[in-house]
Amino acid sequence: MKKIFILILVTFTFLNTNSQNLSVPHYGIKLGYNHSSFNFIQYNKLYFGTKNPTEGYAKPNQIANPGLKGGFFVDLKISKKWYISPTLSYSQFGSETRIDKQWDEDTIRTYGFMKENFNMEYITLDPLFEYRPVDKITLIVGPSISYLISNNLLRYIEEEGIERTSDGVNDEIPGVSEIDAGLNLGISYFITENLDVDFNTYLGMIGFETIDDGYDKTLKAFSFSIGYTFN
Repeated sequence: MKKIFILILVTFTFLNTNSQNLSVPHYGIKLGYNHSSFNFIQYNKLYFGTKNPTEGYAKPNQIANPGLKGGFFVDLKISKKWYISPTLSYSQFGSETRIDKQWDEDTIRTYGFMKENFNMEYITLDPLFEYRPVDKITLIVGPSISYLISNNLLRYIEEEGIERTSDGVNDEIPGVSEIDAGLNLGISYFITENLDVDFNTYLGMIGFETIDDGYDKTLKAFSFSIGYTFN
């Protein structure tokens, strides 16, 4: 809780400082939807250079998890077409992964799978920069930093139709990083002067876990949100 308080305090200080030096600020709220999953970087060279998959570890299949996203923002004009829009929000992330497995016991080889459902909740600060080439459209880019406030891992392992209950997990994610950071890229369309819709892509740049489980993964998400700016 102390880290959350510090994050919020820094945000308000930042907003207050900029409000005094830039244009008259406009405040607003946003509510939306996250479609999140993992980026297994050994199978995706984007931003990370070349990294070979760990031998003996197959690429996981995964299903993106839906989640909520909501918060408030301050809109500040810094030039004719450029704005800065610091946003503080609550976000849900997650993913369901499935990996085929095999077990060799004496001379018998059996097959099965491991399914893991990851669920995380974050407080996120996004100091977004916005470029508005026309009144109705805004191009969005900016960093993002998040603090983890809740997490859960539900693991299910099955061996040829038999659940391996001793290997199951329903607890916090081992070695999960408390801080996540990445890059936002998006576009916003103004339906009216006060109401807009955002489409955003988030690419995590920090490893999701601090332990070596054979996979290097970061968060990624696509989000849709509706924003309302107060006059």
